[in-house]
Amino acid sequence: MDWYYVENGKPMGPIAEDQLVQLIQKGNVSLDTLVWHDGMAEWKSCREAGPSAAVAAMPGALGDAGPGHKFCVQCGNNFLEDDMVKFENFWVCVNCKPVFLQKLKEGVKLPTTMVYGGFWIRLGAWIIDYIVLQIINYMLILPLIYLAGFKNSEVFGMVWFFQIFIAWLMPVAFKTFFVGKFGATPGKMACRLRIVTPDGGRVGYLRALARSFAEWISAMIVFIGYLMAAWDDEKKTLHDRICNTRVMRTT
Repeated sequence: MDWYYVENGKPMGPIAEDQLVQLIQKGNVSLDTLVWHDGMAEWKSCREAGPSAAVAAMPGALGDAGPGHKFCVQCGNNFLEDDMVKFENFWVCVNCKPVFLQKLKEGVKLPTTMVYGGFWIRLGAWIIDYIVLQIINYMLILPLIYLAGFKNSEVFGMVWFFQIFIAWLMPVAFKTFFVGKFGATPGKMACRLRIVTPDGGRVGYLRALARSFAEWISAMIVFIGYLMAAWDDEKKTLHDRICNTRVMRTT
């Protein structure tokens, strides 16, 4: 979901929800900042309509609440724990309890609750990426084979060596670029998946590069590293474990 926010009286965006959370964490956007996304009738404060629940529940997102205090997941204000009610990992003040319970009854998905991408949808994303990579591969190799011809065996051998080189490094460059820039490869975008850090943050280029190489390990052990997502509680593959990443479904 793309969000817009007001800065110095001007609408800014669109940005992804995790980017909006990061801006709030950095103090660039407050919970009173007006936000909007497609489907909303009007602009509302981030506390009312934005991912304020995610921000309030994230460690350090609103600063240290102090000993015996917690931030309300609904309004974001600081209260004594004795004056609050805890629902799983969420703390809610007495005033916000009815609203919070109503949201739960209506089936509103709390922003802090990650919905992880399962094995089969990730397999579908992998197949799409594989097809895209093969198309790119043949677009690079076939012209070289045509230019080299089949008569010069030495040149032809060099072309095939280059093809093997591309086959190994192209996926690394492909995944590093897309994951570092967009948080997902084309296949994952098509399947509405996003690669994130454990707290839902953005994966940088360096971690995306490391994750691309870690996939080699998952593949070398008879693809067991990929199959781990089928039974892991957070749907983590081996390369997710190595690089401490998660694959979550987006709305």
